[in-house]
Amino acid sequence: MDPLSLAASVIAVATVAAQTCKAFLRLRALHKAIPGRLHALNNEAVDVEIVLYQVATVIRERESLASTIPSIDNEQEHIKHLLKQAYSKLNELKAIVNRLCDSCANSKPFDFRGYKWQKEQDRLQALQNDIKSIKCNLNIILDETWSEFV
Repeated sequence: MDPLSLAASVIAVATVAAQTCKAFLRLRALHKAIPGRLHALNNEAVDVEIVLYQVATVIRERESLASTIPSIDNEQEHIKHLLKQAYSKLNELKAIVNRLCDSCANSKPFDFRGYKWQKEQDRLQALQNDIKSIKCNLNIILDETWSEFV
């Protein structure tokens, strides 16, 4: 994949992260007191969005170096793999948050101790761990990139 296409893919996934954050805003507007896990997941979505924009910037800056630095091809493959994971996990998180929003809107007052909330707990924990892992791996790639230039 050429660097420009890869940068566009990174920005597309960052857009999904932003959409996920907007879903959290909607949830907070519907229900003022949301559980800590949802705050933590929102923070992870915000963080991964920021990291993705940083990755896109680095990819565009290094575009001219792709033929001269052999590690860039392997790095791009790793980034593509992480993008696929991030896209999937963020869309799944967004869907869960949207379902919670619908539940809040349809049943006043919504109780986060109820069945609909409890049945999402295990999946939310797994998503939080997965998104955190993706973010950490992208940060490692960024750190490696910056260390090559120093």
